[in-house]
Amino acid sequence: MPSKQVALKTEEAATSRNSRRRASLQTFLVVVVFVSIAFPALITGGVLIRENYQRTIEHDSRAAAGSYADLLQAGMTMPLWNVAPSLGEPLLDTVKIDPSVLRIVVQGIDGETFLRYEKDSEFERDESLEITRSISFEGEPLGSVSLMYSLKAARQRAAADSQLLLTIIIFQLIFSLGVLSYILRRRVVQPLTALEKAADGIAGGDLKTAIPVMQNDEFGRLSLQLEIMRGSLEQSFTNLEERVKERTAELVDLNKELKGTLDKLQQAQGNLVQSEKLAALGSLVAGVAHELNTPLGNGLTVASSIYDSTRQIERQFAEGITRAELENYLKDMNEGAHLVVASLERASELVSGFKQVAVDRTSAQRRQFKLEEMLAETKMTLSPMFKHTPYKILLRVPNDVMMDSYPGPLGQVITNLMNNALIHAFDGRNHGVIEIYGERVLVNDDECVQLCVVDDGRGIPQENLSRIFDPFFTTKLGEGGNGLGMHIVHNIVTGVLGGSIKVRSEIDSGTEFTITVPLVAPLIGSGKEELIRGDMLHG
Repeated sequence: MPSKQVALKTEEAATSRNSRRRASLQTFLVVVVFVSIAFPALITGGVLIRENYQRTIEHDSRAAAGSYADLLQAGMTMPLWNVAPSLGEPLLDTVKIDPSVLRIVVQGIDGETFLRYEKDSEFERDESLEITRSISFEGEPLGSVSLMYSLKAARQRAAADSQLLLTIIIFQLIFSLGVLSYILRRRVVQPLTALEKAADGIAGGDLKTAIPVMQNDEFGRLSLQLEIMRGSLEQSFTNLEERVKERTAELVDLNKELKGTLDKLQQAQGNLVQSEKLAALGSLVAGVAHELNTPLGNGLTVASSIYDSTRQIERQFAEGITRAELENYLKDMNEGAHLVVASLERASELVSGFKQVAVDRTSAQRRQFKLEEMLAETKMTLSPMFKHTPYKILLRVPNDVMMDSYPGPLGQVITNLMNNALIHAFDGRNHGVIEIYGERVLVNDDECVQLCVVDDGRGIPQENLSRIFDPFFTTKLGEGGNGLGMHIVHNIVTGVLGGSIKVRSEIDSGTEFTITVPLVAPLIGSGKEELIRGDMLHG
């Protein structure tokens, strides 16, 4: 992705993040203000409105009704004393002027109604207040007065007063919140937004970003610290660029040195490969010479004996030879010729076998072959190494397994495993057996052969099992091991042969290598064949 797009996405992410932060801070401040100011104001206003409502209804209405009742109590004394209702009617007319007075009943001592007023409109007792006063004169009871007073008007006045009070509280709350929000935005949010923009510029790599100068408060001190930090970062970045240039120059020089070292290592590797090729060739020649020595020696001995017998029979023939002597000579010639033919056939078989192994090892040609014959030829080439040792090689492979693969690389794998067992598994032991057995198997519907190379040697420590196929890993460093044998085995099996190799081992219980390769090897190019040939020769 281009750097411009990366920078744009980074800027968009920073803007979105800052927007969320500002929104979060504003929301937080609003919640704090509401909880600390609005909520208590609403609670207090609600309590005040409720108390005013109750006071207006109960206290004011009861006081008015009580005043009317007291007035009637005092004014009805003389009319009741004189039993003259007409004297009390003017007072009754004065009281009933108040529309909240619903009913007035003046009764005598005997319970009879003396004066009565009842408003025409219907009224509910739940919305009215009734007060009763006894009337007496000089300690003598004359009767009673009962007044029913409506609470409807009081409720309306209380509702109006409550609405006015609620309006005042809401207006004051809105005003307070607006003023506080303005102050918070101007003194908190805006400075914080400016500082965030400056910080985003610095975070984006623009160390020339100007830090805004603010008032001498917390944000002012923060802006001062940001300016100090920006200056330090700019100085550090400048120093860093200089150090990067210095380190780059040093790395260029070091890269040149490493390149020279790599060239030397590649040259050393080539020398090592060449020496390994010569060693492999020398081992092969030594094996051929050693195996041919016996049949050729036997043939030479018999031929010498035939030569001596022929010279002797020539002398006897000149002097006179008997039939018995001629028959003995012919018998000896027949046996000698048979021994010479047998020795020469043995030598011919050895030469043919070694020739096939040599061709396979040096050319890495693909061909069809019997697995048992290839392993037998490989075992024969290894016989000089094992001939004067107490170790044995047992071969148990079906004789009908025909492969279309690379016998040279496969033989190199077996040779390296045998050599590895001889060097490591049987080191310091006076006995040992290497067993090679195989069978046909199916792997993902493909016909394969599974070869197991098992020894009863010392085993491999668990900490080394995961490293035995690593190049140049060896426990015989400085003792003739170069750590390439098992690495080459792994490369050949998983590469040209198209198979897999596993290892299982326990200390003092031996080691088992399991090789699984297809009967028909995958096709490879000529370049890879050359690489395999090189691996085989320096294995």
